[in-house]
Amino acid sequence: MLHILEHSLEDLIPMLPFLFLTYLLMEYIEHRNNQKFENLLARTQKLGPLIGSLLGIIPQCGFSVIASGLYMNQSISLGTLLAVFIATSDDAIPILIAQPKQAQTLFVIIGLKIIVAIVVGYLMDGLIQSHRLSNNHSLHDIHEHCKEEEHGHGIIYLALLHTFKIFVFVFIVNFALTWLIEEIGADTLNYILVHGSIFQPVIAALTGFIPNCAASVILSQLYLDQVLSFGSLFAGLMTSTGLGLLVLLRMYDNKKDILRIVLIMFVSATIIGIFLQLF
Repeated sequence: MLHILEHSLEDLIPMLPFLFLTYLLMEYIEHRNNQKFENLLARTQKLGPLIGSLLGIIPQCGFSVIASGLYMNQSISLGTLLAVFIATSDDAIPILIAQPKQAQTLFVIIGLKIIVAIVVGYLMDGLIQSHRLSNNHSLHDIHEHCKEEEHGHGIIYLALLHTFKIFVFVFIVNFALTWLIEEIGADTLNYILVHGSIFQPVIAALTGFIPNCAASVILSQLYLDQVLSFGSLFAGLMTSTGLGLLVLLRMYDNKKDILRIVLIMFVSATIIGIFLQLF
């Protein structure tokens, strides 16, 4: 057990400076520019999926929440909302940034996510022209989902808090995986997670819908431990929308529309994940 503990900490401690600097930059962006980005999304209708994909790729919770609020207020199209959701990767990007050896993987994920988000966004806008809303909600209320921890604290405190939480969670996941490999063996774990099978991207896509950082952290760590394939990681990150989907579930009255959004994301993620798995 002591060996597993030492091994887990040995891999994670070098991540701390990278995680902190990444979250510090994220907090700075979120505190300075959310209103500008909100106005940009609302005003550029024809460029919505393009701009949404570029904003969504920035690793912070605000953009998916903003997109959900603007969609409920009929300020952006379904395609723009989907572009933001698909481009969002929650906490996976900071974790990969903290692993310099994964730089190529990180750039491939970012590039592919932008492309897929744009394509799916414009495709859905071409097929679905409008949506209806029963009751509108103010963006002020929606923003509170992303600001529950702030309570007047500065960005350094928030970056440290986020770094600590993610570090602890990654440690728990890494410790559990190392223990499992020690106890049941890597081959058995790969068998349980259908490693190499076309079903793994399907499972990963479903996992991505978990509405907090847990999904992206687990997926990233499984990939770093070579248990999850790149196609499965990508499928899971396509459905990892941060708090955006949770906001829709709590505040949006049109449940059929939410189901449509979830199905579009799931089908897109599994198709692309299986394609990447095979080719």
